[in-house]
Amino acid sequence: MSEHPYRFITAARTRATLILTASALLAACGGPTDKKMITNGTQQQYRESIDAIDAELNAHERAAFNWAVAGMNLEKLNQTYPNASVRQVVRGQVKQIREANPKEIGALRQEATDQLPTVAELQKVTAVDPEFRMEDSFFGPKPVITARIINRSTLPLSEASWDAALYINGDAQPVAKSKVRSDFRTIEGLKPDHHVTARFTVGFVKGDQTWTTLAIRQAASTRVELQMIPETALDYGDKAYLSANHQKRIDFLESQLKQAGEFEDI
Repeated sequence: MSEHPYRFITAARTRATLILTASALLAACGGPTDKKMITNGTQQQYRESIDAIDAELNAHERAAFNWAVAGMNLEKLNQTYPNASVRQVVRGQVKQIREANPKEIGALRQEATDQLPTVAELQKVTAVDPEFRMEDSFFGPKPVITARIINRSTLPLSEASWDAALYINGDAQPVAKSKVRSDFRTIEGLKPDHHVTARFTVGFVKGDQTWTTLAIRQAASTRVELQMIPETALDYGDKAYLSANHQKRIDFLESQLKQAGEFEDI
């Protein structure tokens, strides 16, 4: 038998061995971001796999992964990135956001511009002199906000909701946040150039417990802010003046793009 076929086989085996050796070296050199998670098993199996990986991640890598999986449950993660590594998940999300977000932002720009006059009018509906207090109730302390709602816009309102934020002791950051609702139908609507004194209970019957902590109850001073949510404002036909807050969506998409840039190195 000729020596040539053997030589070719030996050469082929040598190349295959080199490839396998290189792959093994790469796998051995891979960091925690390259280790595979278990996403197609039980919740406990996934948790054990990601906990082991998480223990070796640095703060930047951990922040990137938490950003990438925000809003995903295990089923969604497995559908999108089955048994993937942290690096694959982060890079996949970075790629998806960089491809999709600019297109959506472009499509929303004109709609957001068209909304500006209505948004400007709704911003003229304000809560003046808001005050916070605790009231006794059958269930214990109940958080209550009072304010004077002034409609300086040209738009009549039947309903609107507000972002409420509570500050204590002069702190710059709020200690509690919630949403409260105004139903102006009980007074035949809030007409332009009219005002009404409003009373809001934060939470349901028992009240929102995040607004009744000991720190809040014992605070030397409290301050509450109310900001109307434009897309919740309804006309007298109970129809929203804005179908959605497109500028808010654009801001979110642009924030995602910025974060994608921060984590592209993973």
